[in-house]
Amino acid sequence: MRLNSSGVARAGSDGSFRRVYGGTSSTLRDARNDVVGWLGDHGLGTDLQQRAALVLSELATNAVQASPGSDYSVQLSIDCDRSAIIAVTSQTGYEKPPPREHWGPPSRLALRGRGLMIVGELAEDVAVDLPNRDTVVVTATLR
Repeated sequence: MRLNSSGVARAGSDGSFRRVYGGTSSTLRDARNDVVGWLGDHGLGTDLQQRAALVLSELATNAVQASPGSDYSVQLSIDCDRSAIIAVTSQTGYEKPPPREHWGPPSRLALRGRGLMIVGELAEDVAVDLPNRDTVVVTATLR
């Protein structure tokens, strides 16, 4: 098992990847590198690794923007069909994720609002769950 630059193990006790990151944009690079490295360690191809890095980047950026300074967690596993399942859990802050029909910017020139739309294009399936009023879990499946 490899360690990331911080010396933190990439695998959970059940063979999945689990890690909590600080709620700042400075953690995004480590999160992307950890996910790509873990998928590579488990034999998944470069295309899936690159899409997973983009998906993770969008979801983690959403988490940091929605609740700056609040930690977010990343969980990653590989399904029996070799698809990668990425889940990002974070605090919702003041903004709840929009319903699927509103994933995308309000206008072409908007500075924000493309994250879930991009994830929806890159992933086979995306689920947004609100297990309580302060927490959001976004799960994306990539094949």
